[in-house]
Amino acid sequence: MRTLVVATFLTILFASSTTTAAVPDNQQLQSLVDQLREITEKARKERAADRWLLNELEDLVSRHDWPWRNELLNEDFSDGNYNQNPAWNVISGQFWVDGRLGLRSRSEPEEKASAPQAQEQKKDLGKALLGALLQEAMRGKERQAPEPVQKRDQPAEIQLDLQIPTVYALQLEFSAHTPPQEAGQIEYSLYQGKNGDTGYRLILTMGDRSSMELLSRINGKTRVIERVEFDNISDGQTHAIEWRRDPNGQIEVLLDEQLLVRTRDSSFRNPFTQLSIRNQGGDFAIGSVTLHGS
Repeated sequence: MRTLVVATFLTILFASSTTTAAVPDNQQLQSLVDQLREITEKARKERAADRWLLNELEDLVSRHDWPWRNELLNEDFSDGNYNQNPAWNVISGQFWVDGRLGLRSRSEPEEKASAPQAQEQKKDLGKALLGALLQEAMRGKERQAPEPVQKRDQPAEIQLDLQIPTVYALQLEFSAHTPPQEAGQIEYSLYQGKNGDTGYRLILTMGDRSSMELLSRINGKTRVIERVEFDNISDGQTHAIEWRRDPNGQIEVLLDEQLLVRTRDSSFRNPFTQLSIRNQGGDFAIGSVTLHGS
């Protein structure tokens, strides 16, 4: 058995250097990887090979394996809408389809929305004093009937109901149109259930200190899995995120094909039921969303 494993190991090494160029979709290489996985699992179960060799073989399998073979979603908003085929649900804020950029949303911070009002009050000191007196007189009334929050200050969130396995590969193309000197934040989440209190969240924060955070949220309790910083990408250009999780719980996140996050997490064993995109503040466009599962 040990000889067979070593022979297969050499076969895979040779195949990976020859079939990759010959077969665009790497079907032959994937078939060999599948066979190697079966042999390695059998050898480990029967203790038919040295541990170091089995570890090397499993590492080789993980590097060449592509378990995300079923396409679950392929959306580029080219039909001009987001409410059919598939049907996205707007939870808050406003979304529209830009014929050039894709699904677009804009969310303004609360202080920006209130700034014009503050400037108007400063123009006339008398009016400002009168307003203060009226405000004091009406304070008790305001406590009983609070003024509703303006929708433009709310995050813009949109969701898609979809069965998503724990082994997934999510690819997104997006562009950030918030001025580089201003902060912006967009979140991509995979949720279980309707409440949005259990699942993974991938948060991109733009600005002087741009960062990416991977969080797990279970019953409303949030844990930071990984956090990294990167150069500001609020440049209006298209950028690509690839966020994938393999059968062993390894999570990788790439930004423009550059690996930013590689970690392991086993927080969730049940499938996810929702994909959510949340614009917490800024001007963002989603050019395409593609999702594959095991």
